[in-house]
Parts: sequence; C-alpha cells; structure tokens
Amino acid sequence: MMRNILAALKPLGKSQIFWCAVGAAICLIWMGTLKETQHPDYADANQYIGIAANLAKFGTANEGLHATEETIKPGIGREPGYPLLLSLVFQLDDSLEHISADCLYAKGCGTSPYVLAKWTNRILIVAAGFAMFFTVRHITGSPFAAVMGGMHIWLNHQAHKNHDHVISDPLALFLASLLVFSIVWAWKKKNPLCWIFPALTFVWLAFTKAIYIYFLPIAFFLGILFVILSKGNWRSSFAKLMIFMIIAATPIAMWMGRNHDITDRYQFTDSRGGIALSTRVVFNDMDLTDYLAAFTYWTRGAGDGWAEKLFPTDVVKPFGWYEEDGYYLRGQLGFGKRVADLIESRGLTGVEAQDAAEQELKDAILSHPIKHIVTTLPLIYRGIWIDEFAVITFPAFIVLLVFALRRRNALLIAVLLPSLFSMVFYAAFSLNLARYQMTALPGLSIAFAYFAIWTRNRIKIWRQERNTPLEEGS
Repeated sequence: MMRNILAALKPLGKSQIFWCAVGAAICLIWMGTLKETQHPDYADANQYIGIAANLAKFGTANEGLHATEETIKPGIGREPGYPLLLSLVFQLDDSLEHISADCLYAKGCGTSPYVLAKWTNRILIVAAGFAMFFTVRHITGSPFAAVMGGMHIWLNHQAHKNHDHVISDPLALFLASLLVFSIVWAWKKKNPLCWIFPALTFVWLAFTKAIYIYFLPIAFFLGILFVILSKGNWRSSFAKLMIFMIIAATPIAMWMGRNHDITDRYQFTDSRGGIALSTRVVFNDMDLTDYLAAFTYWTRGAGDGWAEKLFPTDVVKPFGWYEEDGYYLRGQLGFGKRVADLIESRGLTGVEAQDAAEQELKDAILSHPIKHIVTTLPLIYRGIWIDEFAVITFPAFIVLLVFALRRRNALLIAVLLPSLFSMVFYAAFSLNLARYQMTALPGLSIAFAYFAIWTRNRIKIWRQERNTPLEEGS
C-alpha cells in the first residue's frame, strides 16, 4: 500500500516543488514570528497534558496528575488521539521532569516543557498543506490548483494563531486533510483493501475530535445510497463501504466498551457533551434583534465594535465572554447548576442527573426545531472565520457543493462532506468557536483551489477578448 501511495505522489514539476517549498517556508517563518503565549497549558491544554503525561509514565489514559503508579486508574476525560501523540513527544526530551500538578493546575508550568509540542503543531500544519496540495492535484489534475490548495493552508494566519497552545486543533487539521487525500487516493483504486487507509485516518480523527463518531452513520447512509446507484459495479462499491465501516467502527466501539467498564455507560468521553449542548441551547433565546447582532458581533475584526454602534448595549452585552447573564456563562455554568438541582430536588445520582439534564436540553431543541435551525446559521457564520479567506472560500464552498450535487459528482461530494459536517454539527450542538472549524479547512481549501482556477480562466478569456481585433464591418 505504501508503495502505491508514494507512486501516486509522483511526478512533481520543478515549479510545483518551488512553490510548495515557498509556501511551507512562509508558514513556518510566520508561525515563528507570532507572539509566544506564556500559558501554552491553559484551559483545555492542561487536560491533554495530564493524559499525555500519564500515558508516558504509566501507560494509562487519565487526565489527573495527582495519581501515582499505585493509584492511577483509567479515566474517560478527553479524546485520547492527541494525548497519545503528545505522550510520544514528551518522551523525546526531559519535558515530563518539568510538568507537575503543582504548576499545571496553578499558574502553568511555563513554556520550556512544550518546545517540542509547539514544533509538532507547526509540522502538522505544514503537513496539512501538503496533504491538500496532493488532494487538489488528484481531483483537478491542475498543478496550479494544487499549489493554491496548499497555499490556502500555509498562508492561513487564523489557523496558525493557536499553534503554540498544547491543544488538539493542529492534529485535527492534519488528520482532516489526510482524510480527504486518502479518500481521493482510495477512490481511484479498484482494490477494496485500499479503503483501509481512509478508515484508519478516520479512526484517528474521531479519537481526536469525538464529534466525528456522529459522522459515521451519515457516511454509511450515503455509502449505501452510492452502492444502490452503482448498478453493475455495486459489489465492489459495497465491499469498499464495508471495509471502511468495519475498520472505522470497531476501535470506536471498543473504546466505548472500555468506558462502559469504567462508568457503566456507553460513552466516548465524559459529560462535556452536556455542557456543549447547554452553551448552544441558550442561543435559541435570541429574538430578531439579537439574531442580527450575532451576525454583526461575530464578524471577524471589528464586528464587536460595529455591533456596539448599531445595537443597544443590553443586546450586545450578553455576547461578552464573562458577562454574568451572557450566553457563554449561562450555558457553561447552567448545565452544572441544573445537574445539582436535579440531584437535590429528585434525589438522583450524578449520572442520572446528567442524563436527565441532557434530555431536557434535547427536548428543548426538539420542541422548537425550526428556531434551532435558524439560530444555527449565525453560529455557522461565527465558525467560518477560522479561514483567513472566508469571504471568498465560504461562498465558493457552497457553490462547489451545489455544483457537485447537481452533477452527481460523487468524489467531490465525498471530499466536501466532512467539512460540511464540521460546519453544521459544531454550530448545531456547541457554541462553535472559530478554532473548532480547523476540520472544515480542507473543504474550504478545495473550494479556494476551484475558485483560483475559475478566476485564472476568466482572466485568460478577458485578455483574449481584449487582444482580439474587431472584424471588418463589426
């Protein structure tokens, strides 16, 4: 398989090599010039670091650093995909000697323990650009478009900003990019076993960003639809689908079984899903004025300033991060308060109260589905600003998706679908911070490449028309 993959990467022209080298170099230099954070282990990062440290020391996934070899027990906190990589990075130098519970859970352990982790993030972002270069090259056959696909990642400042935080987003970007490349590569192969590659890539992506376990039934449904439409070639298509689904679903099922042994619940991670849902449902309280303010406030750059000028203070204030009655804190703290209330008022256990609180949130969505769909739109808009070129790429993505659906271009639909899923799912079930949409960038890169081709062709036509002399009598 590896030999076939390497063969698929050849040959490259000198011009392509040159521009890829330039793009990758600019990306690395740009990240190196960004202001370094003094707290790379802040917030979510300390959970990943805790799991990684325990994996490196004891071979056990648990985010707490207070445990010893005798007391360590398996945990079900964050997804294990990024901590597993991080644990390997930690073992390459003396990082673990400088990471302890005393500093990690106080003011942080400084920057020195995370030098290799930051460089790993940089390499992953650069590698994502190369993955998109080869993806676009295989889809379009255009060296120019391929370079544009890579450049979209390499020059995307918004995607680079958080690289020095020890978080999973750069890995998620790389895996999402590798997934679309592997799909394109396997699509063009007759051997169903080639679908092992995208299946394994998907597994690592799901173990890095748990939302992708919900993508699996969507992929299965659409895969069955494709099999039905395959007619004479349905047996091969069905075999490819089954190989992908079995290899992708088995590790996920095993991990959930492992978590069931710990908590008596089939779950992929802990109760963060309830908190995420809580932060999303509060936005359903928006009225029309709030709704318009959301689009304005979440416009990258001066959006918050525009909102303050265009809307009353009581409308804009709830969008602030740490406003007591704001959307964020109401959602973040509301779930825990409701769980505590259910425990006290109904005498439920912690697990039962969490389940009941989550069900209330789901019922709130199902009771007003149209409103939930409508309020999802500004949250999609919020997320697209992870892309430096969102003004171009998001409309281009929508146009390209419509084109693929109208032409029944199954391959193009397949490579755009994971990014579409990321945009919609995060917006529908979380507060959808821009960095959540790192996994949407591959689809936007493909759209950017197609837009670049279209623009270049339009320029060529315009030049030809301009240089064509008028015929006699015209």
